[in-house]
Amino acid sequence: MKSNMKNISILFIALLIISRLGFAQTTPRTILYSGIYKTAQDFKDGKLSFPMNCDSASGRMKLHHFVSGKYVSITKNKINYKLSKDSIFGYRNCKGQDYRFFENHSYEYQIAEAKSIVIYLALLADPTYTGKGIKLAPTYFFSKTLNSDIMPLTMSNLKLAFAGNTKFCNMLDGEIKSDKDLSVYDETYKMYRINYLLSQSI
Repeated sequence: MKSNMKNISILFIALLIISRLGFAQTTPRTILYSGIYKTAQDFKDGKLSFPMNCDSASGRMKLHHFVSGKYVSITKNKINYKLSKDSIFGYRNCKGQDYRFFENHSYEYQIAEAKSIVIYLALLADPTYTGKGIKLAPTYFFSKTLNSDIMPLTMSNLKLAFAGNTKFCNMLDGEIKSDKDLSVYDETYKMYRINYLLSQSI
């Protein structure tokens, strides 16, 4: 009897140790990479050029928003590269955010959603702010495709871009009350409201 109890005790302790070791194991953290998207197709495919492990110091990317603002500087494996922003689509940063380069290189167009309508977000000076200094506010833009011109996200610009889709334009008039409503994200359909409306008009 004592022998059986001793065996049960040993088995219980062994199971307890195994279970604790199992809980102690942590899920491997996803390694993020930054880099350049040379083309819109590379962005679609998730293909980065000059990929840099964000957990290491093996590479570095400088965007030069003001000085030499038309270029991106990359240092990788102790080799320096200088790329014209006009010759590449965009880039990914170490937060996993994707950006597109377009005309005005002083600020960035973050790709918020790339569906039938590509929606961008940029931090720009708030024209309504009357305090000291500059207050940055999120401003929305859009393009019909990843390669077409980026325009401010307004009712008039959307109707101009999709003039051939009468149903969509009518849905905008019926569903959207102001330009501010164009940037509403629909949690039900997991997409921006205007992309859902466009999907229903095709």
